[in-house]
Amino acid sequence: MSTEYELEHESEQEIGQESEMEQLRKALEVSLPLVQRLFPLDVMFALADRDKFIYYLQGKELIAKIELGSPVPPSGGIRAALESGEEVSTTIPREIYGIPFKSSSTPIRDRNGVVTGVFTIGISLSNQVTLSDAANALAVTSDEISSTSVEIAGTASDLANTVGDLKELGQKVVEDLQQTDEILDFIRKVADNSNLLGLNAAIEAAHAAEHGRGFGIVAQEIRKMSVSSASSAKDIAGILQMIKQKINQMDAVLTDCLAQSERQAAATEEITASMQQLAASAVEIESIARLI
Repeated sequence: MSTEYELEHESEQEIGQESEMEQLRKALEVSLPLVQRLFPLDVMFALADRDKFIYYLQGKELIAKIELGSPVPPSGGIRAALESGEEVSTTIPREIYGIPFKSSSTPIRDRNGVVTGVFTIGISLSNQVTLSDAANALAVTSDEISSTSVEIAGTASDLANTVGDLKELGQKVVEDLQQTDEILDFIRKVADNSNLLGLNAAIEAAHAAEHGRGFGIVAQEIRKMSVSSASSAKDIAGILQMIKQKINQMDAVLTDCLAQSERQAAATEEITASMQQLAASAVEIESIARLI
């Protein structure tokens, strides 16, 4: 009698377990399609007892090809949840089913706390992978732009220094040209004195008549030389004045270039800072993508 009672008791207990799982299956069969439609990501659901799958709802693209009545795999998250009685989460790579997804399996217990089955949800990670890839590409691009901006900023700074050196050189040339004014003034004075000397020599040669003819020729050449020197000095002064004007124009252009170089260096520094912030945002996006 004792053995018969125990068998009957165990049979009633098994029937109760099956009844609870059956009730859960029916409830999930009604509610999960609605939950799936409301879920923002592609999801699939599965319910298994200790041996086999008794319910499966595939996703739009997330399809694990589970057949009702097929046995629970001897390894994996579902089997681990059955044996450990703890929730198990695993990430299934793209290579298995064509779409990467995260699987979370929660053990189901009866009234006595005995694990009688497992409820599993699979969440597609396609959006996460796309977002992660985009974040990585954004980070790489930001680093490249940041490096380029740093290089441009350095070039702009070098250009500003070079322009500054050219500006100083131009100012020095102007100072040197001012010294040539003194030389030209000396040449003009020599020319004037030579002309006066030649004029006096010509007058004296005229007074000497026949005896001063040779001296008169020399005096005439001196006057010609003085006139030529004065004309050359005038031409040189004009050329130097033109050079001064060009240098002043060049100085104005260099001043503008210097200002532009400084603005460019400042702008590239701002771009570098923005790219660094963008790279940091890409890291945050990557972190958010991994929270799914």
